[in-house]
Amino acid sequence: MSVEQGVTEATVRIRTPRLGWMMLLVSGLAILATQALEWVVPRGGDNTSTVLLTVLGSGQVGEAVWMRTFGIDLTPQLANVRGIRRRSVPWSQVQAVLGYRHMGADRVALVLDSGERVVLRMPATYWGSGAATDVKYREDFHRLGQWWLAHRGPSWRPVRPEAPGALTLE
Repeated sequence: MSVEQGVTEATVRIRTPRLGWMMLLVSGLAILATQALEWVVPRGGDNTSTVLLTVLGSGQVGEAVWMRTFGIDLTPQLANVRGIRRRSVPWSQVQAVLGYRHMGADRVALVLDSGERVVLRMPATYWGSGAATDVKYREDFHRLGQWWLAHRGPSWRPVRPEAPGALTLE
């Protein structure tokens, strides 16, 4: 595979698509709005469901705000992974960019020279997410592979994919 010209000049940020976190945010805000009405104009009865739904709505809003930051930053020296666990991976340690399917989702992992896989939260697709998300996933997967090809270190050696049906950029 050849490296596209102009792919390596600036830092590239790959994040959760807006639709992914916006749907969660809107549903959480809708739950909170209905529960706010319940607190203002109580209908009587048990408040347990009101409290539980308020907690659920608050959790969804918090997760949506946090989910916005998931992704990866591509710099000439490092791949800065932003997920539940944040970490910086030098390109010289990356032996392969692996695309695979797991439980109906297309995912990406970086295979390190130690054999460890760093699974990325984004780019990814999810079951039922639609064609637009699939196209964005493929573009981001390709961009990530181009960065790796342009910046992999001299210690790189071909690694055979360990997952059946895996896609690697080599």
